[in-house]
Amino acid sequence: MKTAVIVPLGMSPPVVTAGMDASEFRVNHLIMIATRHPVVLAGLDLIEVAMSVKAPKVAIHTEILSKDDVTTTEENFAFMETAIRIIRKARVDLGCNRVLLNVAGGRKNMCITLAMIGQLMNVDGVFHIGNPHITLFNEGLERLRRDIDLIHAAGTLEEKQAIYREKQEAFDHVLFPARSEYDIIRVPTFPVDQSAVQRLLVELKGDVKGEVIDLPLSDKGDSRTTRDP
Repeated sequence: MKTAVIVPLGMSPPVVTAGMDASEFRVNHLIMIATRHPVVLAGLDLIEVAMSVKAPKVAIHTEILSKDDVTTTEENFAFMETAIRIIRKARVDLGCNRVLLNVAGGRKNMCITLAMIGQLMNVDGVFHIGNPHITLFNEGLERLRRDIDLIHAAGTLEEKQAIYREKQEAFDHVLFPARSEYDIIRVPTFPVDQSAVQRLLVELKGDVKGEVIDLPLSDKGDSRTTRDP
């Protein structure tokens, strides 16, 4: 049984790494969705290096969006289509029996959209990270900002790992907090009849007139429908 965790990445890498224990099963694949914002990309690099040191058996996959941010309806729909493709990739290409969504990272619209798509695609779980000490962790990140930038600028994985290991205690404290420092909040989901999903697609893109809707929510094949102008 293989498990994948899919998570959008924002400015707080610890919500990704802390969320790796959200399943009672060993996570085989971590799939991160990131924008092209420089701070987000630096955080992405940090997570990849940290996981290579702390959990080298977890396969890391990244999906870089075409924009620096997701702040418009069109950008959010593009993110939605990416999320659908990645969920299908986890199931079909990676052969994961369990697909979990961590909706603690990224903008609120990304998290809401990902949770909604996960519900429609019958993923195996959706969760959020609750951390009453998030301010302290963010302050810890800022104290390590110079080292994070050095990791991002380093040319090879070995160089990045060396920088990480020089301050591993500080990095681990921020990225892998004690389980008592945060809560995993499970978002309720319920099975959805896939035959009814296509009727929802017009509403999902109701504000984008005349566009072809290409949202293959079912693993049985792609579905296309069109909204009339």
